[in-house]
Amino acid sequence: MSADFSRSTQAYRLLEEEIVTLKLKPGATVTEAALTQRLGFGRTPIREAIQRLSWEGLLNIRPRLGIVVAEMNPSDFLKVLEARHALERLVAGLAARLASKDDRRTLEAIALDMREAAAKPDVADYLRLDKAFDEVVSAAACNPFAAKALAPLQTQSRRFWYRHFGEEDLTPAAWSHMEVMRAVAAGDEAAAMDHAENLMLYLRRQATTLVSGSGQAAAGK
Repeated sequence: MSADFSRSTQAYRLLEEEIVTLKLKPGATVTEAALTQRLGFGRTPIREAIQRLSWEGLLNIRPRLGIVVAEMNPSDFLKVLEARHALERLVAGLAARLASKDDRRTLEAIALDMREAAAKPDVADYLRLDKAFDEVVSAAACNPFAAKALAPLQTQSRRFWYRHFGEEDLTPAAWSHMEVMRAVAAGDEAAAMDHAENLMLYLRRQATTLVSGSGQAAAGK
């Protein structure tokens, strides 16, 4: 891995976390220069991170107007999960079948760390571990097309989760993720797919509750 690529990846992860955890608020306008100063990276890594996050739908690049952090609509959470559902099953099953020994050991370690983050509770740490989990499983699945389609959906999901749920449901969310990780680590393809299905159903129930609550609040105005 080149130094430039490594810096670009680091810049992307830091900027993504700033957006997911709402340190950069929806609708906020930022500039490349401000982000360079904020994150402590050179222009090239920041520019590449901005382009990637624009493709993922978290930043909107508007010529002469700046870079705008994407707004959030609760109803979009359900749409994100609808698109994500089948891909998660596919990737979990492939990862259980194809993961290396190092991948499996890494997932076991992430599962333990995630349990600790949920117990504290530490939402930011939990979401970092969720990102690590997603990246390990997607790489282990050896299907770059599925991984490329899935990554922005996972990031959008984390952002909605941080804003609307946070500590509230951290333990059941962590447990659902841990079941997927353990099945992948054990090489149990059927169980990995089943647990990925259960995770998606759990998240979709949460999203449905969110949308229903938003609709009721709007009707009551």
